[in-house]
Amino acid sequence: MFKYLLIQLEREGQAKAIVRGVNYQAYREGLEEQIVLEAEQELRDSSFLDQGGGFEVTGGGSITLNPYYETITLFGASQGYGAEGNREAVAKLLEAAYPEYKVNWFSPDEPKKEDRAPEQESPEKS
Repeated sequence: MFKYLLIQLEREGQAKAIVRGVNYQAYREGLEEQIVLEAEQELRDSSFLDQGGGFEVTGGGSITLNPYYETITLFGASQGYGAEGNREAVAKLLEAAYPEYKVNWFSPDEPKKEDRAPEQESPEKS
């Protein structure tokens, strides 16, 4: 599994979104900070920041990648940044980067099956 963040880049009025992530072990601290620091270093190495560019983390979540079935699934929300505003846009970025994979996603607002309230039975009319 991977933790990912959606990062919005901007320079000279031009905007672009990138997805960066890291393979993680459950409950490991500092993953999101690690992703941000690595993305910032990548932007420094490419001189993006030196040329007046800036970036903002707009959310994130988790990814599972199954090479056997060639699927990628997005779910959950970043603990520090929340869910990105448009999960479908993240899925499209991943589809472009991994055209051989089928990309699925779950809305961070979708309750888990066990969290859903049971359906109320309507009283029968006599």
